[in-house]
Amino acid sequence: MNRLLPSFPFFAGLLLAVAPAHAQSPAFRFDLKAEKLSVPAGPWQVARVLDLRADRSRLGTVHKGINNAVVSADFTQPLAPELLQFLKAQLPASSGARPVTMRVFTLALNEELRASSEHSEAELVADFLEPQPDSTYRVLLTVGETTQRGGLDVTKHHPANIALVLQQALQKLEALPASTPTTETLSQADVLAGRGGVMAQRFPIQKTTELKRGFYRNLQEFRDNAPSEPEFPFAIQHIARTGKRWAGTDEVQVNYLSTDNSHPNRPVPASGLWGLSDGNELLIAYRNRYYKLLPAADGRSYTFLGPPVFDEKAAATMAGAAIAGGLIGAAIASAASSGGGPDLYELHLASGRVMPAEQTGQTDAAGFAIGPDTARVYVYRRGDAAKDQTVGIAGANQPAQPLRPWQWTAITWTDRRKDLKVCAQLGSSPATCREFVPDFSQPSYMECVVPAGGGAPELRPVSAKEGQFELKRIQRLAKAGK
Repeated sequence: MNRLLPSFPFFAGLLLAVAPAHAQSPAFRFDLKAEKLSVPAGPWQVARVLDLRADRSRLGTVHKGINNAVVSADFTQPLAPELLQFLKAQLPASSGARPVTMRVFTLALNEELRASSEHSEAELVADFLEPQPDSTYRVLLTVGETTQRGGLDVTKHHPANIALVLQQALQKLEALPASTPTTETLSQADVLAGRGGVMAQRFPIQKTTELKRGFYRNLQEFRDNAPSEPEFPFAIQHIARTGKRWAGTDEVQVNYLSTDNSHPNRPVPASGLWGLSDGNELLIAYRNRYYKLLPAADGRSYTFLGPPVFDEKAAATMAGAAIAGGLIGAAIASAASSGGGPDLYELHLASGRVMPAEQTGQTDAAGFAIGPDTARVYVYRRGDAAKDQTVGIAGANQPAQPLRPWQWTAITWTDRRKDLKVCAQLGSSPATCREFVPDFSQPSYMECVVPAGGGAPELRPVSAKEGQFELKRIQRLAKAGK
């Protein structure tokens, strides 16, 4: 993320009020080649990576440019080969190491902007399976890792953040002895379909019918339903809010109860606690306040109504209006505490990551993405060696569409979990195909080129900027009748 004034992270957004609109920013692409892993040698070697994410179209979003445009972020190549290439380079196979399959269900990045700071974060949810001679797999380990880092221009931290969560997971894997007992065996069909393993994991807090009373000092105590004993008796109190935007919700207060004259009722500080339970309900301590946790339908997360998510656009608008009056500081402070209503948050049990539910996407009961959103892929031709020949462009399991020089065709795709296969064929020659999950936040572009020496046509991915320019040029030529 680019920054103009370090003391006002949202000052860059103010330029939107006076600067002309710009074209959509290109996606943020990166790799892990410059990153390092510090993992002691162990008995295991990751030999295969399966990408089973609910949304394979991107890793997340980042903010780019002076106007903090939100754009997709992803590796320069598909996730599975990127991770396998990185792991093999950083952790060469040792003699006698046993091959392991790594299934990735979540590998996500995000940027959180607040009034006076910004943070980058990464999350990994995965499991490690050992293939068996009978074609089954035994589950060795399930992992959930997360990390967060603050600072300026946090976009540059994402490769290191992803390397860190991978390192944390691999350190746990390599610490497992080769004689690790089998806890679960999966068929090959289960492995490929994403069943079992970390997806079936349930923690004691989810299985119990009796919540233990006490303070959770960390996520592990919460998941294990094993809170620490409080120093003094305490009670949870719900106070109905009277404000219009919070109507129908309660403010949660926790107080130590009086034991004698020297220990009167007093608040239980949220700082230093992960959360607590009075034996009837669960609370999470989030940003120095308590909020009630409720289990989500997916069985792998909890939800709570928490503070309003900071609205960076509203902050920029309010600050921009105040600049004219010389009140930038007051405007940003006002925007940061705009008094909006509560927002829904998710707690991911596997990793402990907390994030606004609006950023998690819609999922079905199995955790897979749903929704009618559509990705668009444009394939075009300019002048080439086969100017009098038609190339057939097929995609999304639809019949091939004819494509002549200085024409374009559009393909739509709605599955974030599966690859779109696009093929180009000239006459009876073999087809050239590309398989990928397109970006759902902005169109993807490919140029179809017939080589000068003949042969199969090529499909060349191009940037959004180049693709938009060429489509506009083709449209101008068509309008001019050329």
